[in-house]
Amino acid sequence: MRNCISYEMIIRDAVEADLPAIVEIYNATVPTRMVTAELEPTSVEARLPWFLEHSPEQYPFWVAESDGRVIGWLDFKKFLPRCAYRGTAEISVYVDEEFRRRGVGQRLLEQAIARAPSLGITALVGLIFGHNEPSLKLFERLGFEHWAFFPAIAQLDGVERDLVVLGQHCPKRRSRGPGGRPFYARTTRDSPQVHGYSDSLSLMHALMEYRHEPIHSELLRIRDKYSMLHLDVLILIYHFAKICSGHILEIGAFVGGATIAAAFGVRDSGQNKKLIAIEPGGSVKHKRLGTRNILRDLERNLARQRVSEIVTLIKGRSFDAATIRAVHETLGPDKIGLLILDADAAKRRDIECYSDKLADNCWMVIDDYYGADSNTKITPSRADIDALVEAGWLEPLGFYGWSTWVGRWPGRAARDR
Repeated sequence: MRNCISYEMIIRDAVEADLPAIVEIYNATVPTRMVTAELEPTSVEARLPWFLEHSPEQYPFWVAESDGRVIGWLDFKKFLPRCAYRGTAEISVYVDEEFRRRGVGQRLLEQAIARAPSLGITALVGLIFGHNEPSLKLFERLGFEHWAFFPAIAQLDGVERDLVVLGQHCPKRRSRGPGGRPFYARTTRDSPQVHGYSDSLSLMHALMEYRHEPIHSELLRIRDKYSMLHLDVLILIYHFAKICSGHILEIGAFVGGATIAAAFGVRDSGQNKKLIAIEPGGSVKHKRLGTRNILRDLERNLARQRVSEIVTLIKGRSFDAATIRAVHETLGPDKIGLLILDADAAKRRDIECYSDKLADNCWMVIDDYYGADSNTKITPSRADIDALVEAGWLEPLGFYGWSTWVGRWPGRAARDR
């Protein structure tokens, strides 16, 4: 009996340590003569240069992971080398033979469709053998059309095989609907896949999966002890910290709830990510989380959860020159893949302070978007976020918990299109 996918399946950027699993999955398809034109298995050493050609910002390489095991992968690559084709990318999808027909390939392909516009990609193509009916049906189901047919172009063990090129034009980032409201165009007339839509569904799906995992009860305990954020928000912070490319910056750590959630994500990612938390200190009156000394309690809580070594704590105001300099020195040339904002109402100010360090498609978790009118942070916070969305500087993906906005920083190339 085949294994079923565990309820925690994540899609993340591949790292070099994943290459043996990637090659193993690839080599398993060679004897089938259905998926690849390679006739002999390859090696990790031979595929390393190919792997290193990928970059998260332009031609990503993703793996699907379940219970710490790589169960599938997808990569983007140049379709043709000439400059006129730079907006077109070829994608390939491979799934571990034990996990086929369980939605892994579809999840990977849906994410590729959703993320393509923010990568500067205007068209996606897949090259599939004509006798590979499962792959053809998968691509067709997600809106790909037949763009080319090459009869008897491949020789596989003396058998002539056809090659089919399937393609899909990627949607424009945003259009305007009635009343000036933004909406996302469909990729094809019959396909509901839209930019941002698939990622929003994926986030909701991830939350449902995490509810069946031990981390759910672990973060519930952290929420009760150290955080005013909703449990779903802490889970998403954990998720983003685990899968993001780049490092993590938190502005407004308070007594450590979100910081600990992000640290757990770094811990479980198995990667050497930097987690920087900015907190100016002070005191807060609150019936559940009141404190006379925020910094003292923050440091104690990080120590209690054994994550102090993961967190670089910067004591100061986020917009002070010394704080900005300390963040830049800690990051060096590296970029931020997750930004958590839960400080004062000046969201735009904080984003602008660190915009030069934000990676394209940086995940954003911003609290205080919605709430009672008596909360003086809400109105200016929401005004800042809405203005940045309107200008194309932020891409919304949903609202979680009581008042938290979740989205992405699309990057300069996407904004300039």
